[in-house]
Amino acid sequence: MELGRAFARPPRVGRVDGCTYCYSRSDLMVLGGDPALVPDSLVAKFAREVTDHWSEVQYGPLWRGLAPRILSLLERAPDEMLLRGLTDAHFADWRDEQRVAVREALCGMLARAVTGDRSARDVATLVGAAAHVDQDLVPWLDYLDTLGADADAGIARLARHWSAGDEPTLWWHPSDPAAPIRDWLYSDALYERLSRAGDQLAMIEIMTS
Repeated sequence: MELGRAFARPPRVGRVDGCTYCYSRSDLMVLGGDPALVPDSLVAKFAREVTDHWSEVQYGPLWRGLAPRILSLLERAPDEMLLRGLTDAHFADWRDEQRVAVREALCGMLARAVTGDRSARDVATLVGAAAHVDQDLVPWLDYLDTLGADADAGIARLARHWSAGDEPTLWWHPSDPAAPIRDWLYSDALYERLSRAGDQLAMIEIMTS
């Protein structure tokens, strides 16, 4: 499901009831209008903002309207904070096609990042951002395991990055945010991928981390 089709008729809330200390009245008017006219800088500021700066009633419709823009920004400049508000935006209650479109967009983003020339830090950030969809890293680590051989080099770089001790920034604050990553690093799926790719260095780094 394409994002543009799923969000073709975004809700309009009019003047946004937001924090007037942090946002000008003109910003609040622009946010509640046509999502295509909201400047990138304001889209990013909205997505990163703590949710108590916004009306609880308006926050979900605002997020849905800006969802394609937020996801586009995420791919261009990975930042876990861009998806931090999905739970407060009541993502679980969005229409099926919208939820599917967001998940598919994130899968495509991860696949392009892992098979392209994105840094391991960028890929790790995208995984951490995607985990905010369900407040769960595991489905996205499982998704990485489904990617083909063209992802081997990128996944090996990611494994080295995580084995060095870097942890994702997860805004629901799990007690042990790195637990799913540790399980993945020692999983049969990753071992088989690294063995197939002949990446002995990555295996050694993981085993000695």
